[in-house]
Amino acid sequence: YAKQSEGKGRGLFASRNIQKGELVHNGDVSDLIFPGTGSNNAIKWKEFVFSLPRNLACDVTDWHWMQMKFEGDSYHMIGALDISILMNSGGMEFGPDMEPNVLPEDRYSGKQFALRDIMEGEEILTDYDAYYTNWREVGL
Repeated sequence: YAKQSEGKGRGLFASRNIQKGELVHNGDVSDLIFPGTGSNNAIKWKEFVFSLPRNLACDVTDWHWMQMKFEGDSYHMIGALDISILMNSGGMEFGPDMEPNVLPEDRYSGKQFALRDIMEGEEILTDYDAYYTNWREVGL
């Protein structure tokens, strides 16, 4: 469920206990992959963002990243348009007990698994650096 996260804005919180290794988010099913590669990929993504009402466009740009779907693939702009977009990034820079507790199984997958048991009411944190980012690879 969504609620305010202290010092981070909106966040995603566990509505029940989640066991280590449990699938928390299956982006392979729900994430949006923009068509094309290279600069063509960026054009389709820009068309989408610029078609949105201005008050939504800024949020939506934060909900996208670049990713290969398999080894040797081109990078694609990918976005989550479900509640998973509220997962904040964790790490020591955010303070004690703020390490990621959910990560993708590998850099090609959209499946995010619990790294440890997550208690009901605990914030679900990932690592935004789990996927390589070089915006030029998609034409941005």
